[in-house]
Amino acid sequence: MFEKNINTIDIQTIMVLFIVILITSLRVIPHIENFSPLISLAIFSSIHFRNKIFCYIALFLSLWISDFFINNFFYNTSTNIIWFYKGFYWQYFSYLVILILSSFFYGQKISLKSVSILAISSSFIFFFVTNFGFWIISDLYEKNLHGLIQCYIAGIPFIKGTIIGSFFYTYLLFGGYYLLQEKIYFLKRSHINY
Repeated sequence: MFEKNINTIDIQTIMVLFIVILITSLRVIPHIENFSPLISLAIFSSIHFRNKIFCYIALFLSLWISDFFINNFFYNTSTNIIWFYKGFYWQYFSYLVILILSSFFYGQKISLKSVSILAISSSFIFFFVTNFGFWIISDLYEKNLHGLIQCYIAGIPFIKGTIIGSFFYTYLLFGGYYLLQEKIYFLKRSHINY
């Protein structure tokens, strides 16, 4: 009975909801700086979700909800609600670029090598885009090449957490899904090739 009815349920919708809750929770709990599951979510969702709108919903909903909690319950010292923080669009843009890059791997064989390439390249995309954005909106650095280089140098200590988090969560998501789809037949999809 359950197996017959499972085909009428949109498994990817349920997965999106579950992933949004999980990733939002993981991002809100205390962690080392930039050790975040969001890059991994961008990589995972663009390869696993057949309906590409789910990639964007899962990622940007997780990002916005976790930003909302972090900015209003951890950093906000006023009584005003912060819906978006200054310069948020640079971070959001970096995730959009990562989604687009990862979508080129859609339908291809998923391997340790391809997942590793995506994790490391996505970490550097995030680093370069967000630090460039910080340089643009911040008054801390001169608006010239020297100031930009100083901004990137100042961001180097944070890339360690980005890279470690990207590898950890990417392997966790891909490995976890691989094990699940080996055990639960309806999670196997024709476009996902492990």
